[in-house]
Amino acid sequence: MRNNQGGVKFGFVLLSVLVLGVSAWFTQAQASELPASTSHVKLNHQKSHN
Repeated sequence: MRNNQGGVKFGFVLLSVLVLGVSAWFTQAQASELPASTSHVKLNHQKSHN
């Protein structure tokens, strides 16, 4: 039972880290869509037009 509990706790920690990472990436993606965007984003827009 103890091993199982440890596995569940580890899975929960892994899930929280994953959610935090995704939310941080999403926030970054939203921020780069603002008018003050990087040249990297502008390059992506040019690619989608071609």
